Amino acid sequence: MDKQDNSFPKVLPVKKPEKETIKYVHPNLPQPPALVLMCAPVKTGKSTIISNLFLNENFYGQDHFDQTIVISPTIHNDKTSRFLAKCADCYDEYSDELIHQIIGDQLSYNDDLSMRPSIALVLDDIIGLIRREAAVNSLASRFRHYGIELLLMSAQNFRKVSPVIRSNATHVIVGSPFPNSSQLLKIAEEYGDMFGGLQNFLKIYHKATPNKYDFLYLDLTENPPIARSNFGEIIAYGGSSDTMSDGIISNMGNQPSSVNVSQNENENKK
Repeated sequence: MDKQDNSFPKVLPVKKPEKETIKYVHPNLPQPPALVLMCAPVKTGKSTIISNLFLNENFYGQDHFDQTIVISPTIHNDKTSRFLAKCADCYDEYSDELIHQIIGDQLSYNDDLSMRPSIALVLDDIIGLIRREAAVNSLASRFRHYGIELLLMSAQNFRKVSPVIRSNATHVIVGSPFPNSSQLLKIAEEYGDMFGGLQNFLKIYHKATPNKYDFLYLDLTENPPIARSNFGEIIAYGGSSDTMSDGIISNMGNQPSSVNVSQNENENKK
């Protein structure tokens, strides 16, 4: 009779492709793979934020992604984006064919994923112009499978953002000032339940944006989710356990350990 084996099968991690290396990203920024939904009215610094993400070495810079693709009707007319236009592959018109071409190019590396380029795909002010059945809407739920490490979509009108994009967003940026109160309320209705309700969400937004060009930044990948002013100060954690002195409800007693660890690691890098 064979000797009984008291060990048990253990699940081991799958070896990463040889090319794949972990590139440092500041812990306050969206960690790839990520879908960033940016909701910002006209003249609230949206183009400046996008340019910093891909040109400023304190953000992703020009070398983090193998390719940066920008689809924007104003990319060649916006003076703020003139430097980004020189460094990225830019298109001023959206088409499903273009999205299918990007996906097809990425799928061609399926036999050797170590050679597949990492892509940042930016759709700036496109969302409100495309139909609900557009290819990019389904891409929102599958972009990770194609080596698209960062999918950034900006919109001035939140109501026109498809439910698929809203539900798959891992990070949300809400610009200021937001003159259209109905649009801001729609955003609060969408994400307010994660942060203690609609009214509490509005308090968080106003505390995060005291000055023009400030923005509320939501990291929805953390548990509980985190609300920051710009990419800096934490304004609140999701949940409804405590009320702070400013009246904002925040789950301060259940902060995600990964935030503290990441911040400590960042301090050690200085």
